[in-house]
Amino acid sequence: MTKLLSTTFRSLKPHSQNPKSPTTNLPISSQSPSKSNPNWSVYLILSTNPPIKTYVGVTNNFSRRLKQHNGEQNGGAKATQAGRPWICACIVRGFESKSEGKHVYLQHQFAHTSTL
Repeated sequence: MTKLLSTTFRSLKPHSQNPKSPTTNLPISSQSPSKSNPNWSVYLILSTNPPIKTYVGVTNNFSRRLKQHNGEQNGGAKATQAGRPWICACIVRGFESKSEGKHVYLQHQFAHTSTL
């Protein structure tokens, strides 16, 4: 059974963009990373091919990073090769440093891998 992601995840709006180019409507930051600007983000992306997978990461340039995950630029995690193309589900911005963002990222990872 195939459902639109916007049906499953209410925060996603239906769109008519080409599925081979999922990054066309992303906001692009014109600011360069600096120590005085909280520019680090933790992001959650979803695969668009069944089975739906999720991936959480930390970056200071989400547009570039999503292109890397989708194979449009060099880089990206090996874990995201199989789920291409990926779309953004959530971005939490405003971290002062990569380590601050990574702290939130690690809390997510441990929440899904720990056993009682």
